[in-house]
Amino acid sequence: MKSGRIFWGTLFVIIGVLGILHNYFAVTLSWDALWKLWPLLLVFLGISAFLKDSKSKWLVVGGIGLLAGIVLFSSAQKGCSSVDRIIDRHEHTDYSDVSEQTLTAEMDSGVTRASFDFEGGAGRFEFRDTTSAFVHAEIRSSITSYTLDRDDDEGVPHFCLNMNDASVSWEGHGMKNRVYMYLNPQPSWDIGIEGGAASMDFDLRPFIVRTLSLEAGAASIEVRLGDRADSCVVSIETGASSVTLHVPEHVGCEVHTESALSSKSLPAFQKIASGHYRTEQFDAAEKKIFIDVESGLSSIKVRRYDSSTW
Repeated sequence: MKSGRIFWGTLFVIIGVLGILHNYFAVTLSWDALWKLWPLLLVFLGISAFLKDSKSKWLVVGGIGLLAGIVLFSSAQKGCSSVDRIIDRHEHTDYSDVSEQTLTAEMDSGVTRASFDFEGGAGRFEFRDTTSAFVHAEIRSSITSYTLDRDDDEGVPHFCLNMNDASVSWEGHGMKNRVYMYLNPQPSWDIGIEGGAASMDFDLRPFIVRTLSLEAGAASIEVRLGDRADSCVVSIETGASSVTLHVPEHVGCEVHTESALSSKSLPAFQKIASGHYRTEQFDAAEKKIFIDVESGLSSIKVRRYDSSTW
């Protein structure tokens, strides 16, 4: 048996066992203490390089997988704990330590196309509704402030909503970073989103979305796409994330996926080739959505909905 199989098998088994124990018995590991053991991984790797006996090498490689699994599990616990504090999912939240901002860019008449980029790091981000302004944002954050900039290129306005990196402060308890975004429904939009460990809820049905580019790390992402654009191109890059996309039933949809260890749920899609899926009667559909997904350890779902009832 190859040593690589021993390593990966041990790694996945220990992470799975610890996950089950945590779900039933609330097992927790100290990240700060375990991270100090990382040099042992180098020690074991060095020892395995000297060993010629297969059984001894398997034991050492198994030990490396065991230690790596424990460290990864504890780091995931640490990360999830930090994200929960930042996202703050509770409805009744004390905002006494949070600064509030309202940023607005007024609408220009006659503009038919625009672009909007958002960079938000960790937090909870939503597209909530339309606005009579060009762009409107409501922000509640205890870690940073934001700026909304505009730059026109050949008559096409480009808006960028960014965190002020110099003002980011991660001190304190119950950190919060919520951004609620509103766009004007008249122009067609190119939308770019960059987030880290985040919860994203984007209802884009009221908008004419030409392109949507979304990059995230460990995120929970839900996107509802509409049918106002004749063609919509969606590009998603994620790490360890849960991604759910909702597309109208009457719109033709094509999905390309490149994923390492991701699960896919694509009901009502036909498999064309490896990583390539299409809805029935895709070629005959008047409007189309093209989705490209690159992911690591993620869950990817594409659901079709009846736009007349939702």
